[in-house]
Amino acid sequence: MSHRRFRRSSFALAILLLGFGIRAEADYGVESKRPLSDPHQAKIDERPVGTWRTIIDGKQYFLHAGTGNIVGQSNWMELVLVHPGEKPSFYVYHKIGFVSTVGNQSYFSVANLAVLVSQLRGSKPEELTSSVDRYDILKFEVTEEYLDVWPADQKFVRAAIQAGKIKGNGATVDDTTENLARFIESSPALWGKNVRYTRVK
Repeated sequence: MSHRRFRRSSFALAILLLGFGIRAEADYGVESKRPLSDPHQAKIDERPVGTWRTIIDGKQYFLHAGTGNIVGQSNWMELVLVHPGEKPSFYVYHKIGFVSTVGNQSYFSVANLAVLVSQLRGSKPEELTSSVDRYDILKFEVTEEYLDVWPADQKFVRAAIQAGKIKGNGATVDDTTENLARFIESSPALWGKNVRYTRVK
């Protein structure tokens, strides 16, 4: 598989990020009603593009990050997580999202949609963003060999909301993009243990 493109059958920053990992892992992103940055100003980050592999609880997962522009939005990335094996253990999660940068740190803003990704083919940007119920935000760092993705500590998020440091309900942030970015940048204790993916050659 090319590190620059992937076919539809092949990502899923956590993520991440998306999310990035099995659904249980994706649930630990920072759930937010708004993205971490303006989705219309997003730019493709070529560094995570490609195929990655990790082992979680003894099970193998493949994460494919691509820029296929399936949904008609060239600055959003396609994220596909595959857990190979016989049914019912085999599954595929198909997500879309984009990279946000706060300070010198990169994050995946992974969209949780009200419709299937396949229903958004050729959509205009405003149609795409209006279909997002919420975003799962995960921190990531990438090298030539590794993609590290950090989930968020839900207890930390919940406590911050209860303390009035960020607006929200439960563990879901419902504040402005600017306040969300400030909260994330000023909260190093927000992130838990990273999940490390190794690039597949």
